[in-house]
Amino acid sequence: MYKKVGKGTQKMSTFKEGQKVNLIGPLGNGFILPPLPSSVTSILVGGGVGMASLSALGETIGFGKLYVFVGGKTKNDILCEDDFPKGKVFIATEDGSRGKKGTVVDLFLSEIERFDWGCPHHIYICGPEGMVKSLSRIIKSKKWIVQVSLEARMGCGFGACWGCVVKTRDTEMVYQRVCKDGPVFPLSEIVWE
Repeated sequence: MYKKVGKGTQKMSTFKEGQKVNLIGPLGNGFILPPLPSSVTSILVGGGVGMASLSALGETIGFGKLYVFVGGKTKNDILCEDDFPKGKVFIATEDGSRGKKGTVVDLFLSEIERFDWGCPHHIYICGPEGMVKSLSRIIKSKKWIVQVSLEARMGCGFGACWGCVVKTRDTEMVYQRVCKDGPVFPLSEIVWE
């Protein structure tokens, strides 16, 4: 699943079924699964094609409670909603054509009271930068474990071109490459400008 945003994805859209292509991957680092106690709550929040990586993650998390928040501009942008048979799925569209009217962030805020503030929750996010920034403002004060898969245009995919950097903090401010060091990062490490 992909969205046409540049020359590479435009070229991919011309491929025919059965056509052979050369690929290198997977690249970078993926999500870290929560620990195994059955009481763990996992929350997936995604928008648009960001749901592709969350779909695979949702299939892997087979224990505890699973809540899935899916957002899109219109009902045609709602993806992977049927990929979470073990979870409770919430849907939002900005135009109100499907689910709750508003953004997936609005939807998450409207349902946040469902979650026990005293328990550690594992939250996984993937979607447009604006969505991720909004969620980071809401979540950063909570004692939740939050991982975000960042979307970035990648020139080389190997970390050589430094075209997909994100500013992060560890003991000091550093730039990390989304393609090589990510695309998944702890949300607490991302520095939004």
